[in-house]
Amino acid sequence: MAERTILKARVKSISFGEPITTESELGAITNTYWVEQPLTLRDDEVSIVEAEPETKEVYSHENDSPEDYDFTGGGLTVTGSFINADYDKMKELLGGKIVEENGSKMFLRDANKQLLEKAIRFELKDGSEIILPNTKGYVLLNLNAGTDGVLKHPFSFKSIAQKGFEYDIIIK
Repeated sequence: MAERTILKARVKSISFGEPITTESELGAITNTYWVEQPLTLRDDEVSIVEAEPETKEVYSHENDSPEDYDFTGGGLTVTGSFINADYDKMKELLGGKIVEENGSKMFLRDANKQLLEKAIRFELKDGSEIILPNTKGYVLLNLNAGTDGVLKHPFSFKSIAQKGFEYDIIIK
């Protein structure tokens, strides 16, 4: 049987904003709220994946089938890689500072990993959007000094629950 593609979610852009904590905040957001991020590497999939729930089954001595079954959700994780980040964007994503000496710039990265707390918006090429209203995560520095010479920044963000605003993803 042939496999059928149901949805092609092609990324047009990724933007960050401050975490969205209420439905009224969500309704009031305009395009000026979002700060566009660097391009994403086509060779690395940008994925939004829900973790398998943690399950628990209760068994009795008398029966082979479970007497009860319960589960706890695993949450959403978004991963991918940014490319073509300039020094200012690297400072914002990775932490560190920019130093100018004799007309040239240097980026000095902090030794400590920077935790980012952001709302993330994916604008898709078909005009739709995917919003993760509250995430925590990080961006890494990967240098490829080989043939491709690609300076990429893999990222991973986990959707965070919020009291009073119980949505972890919005698709529109």
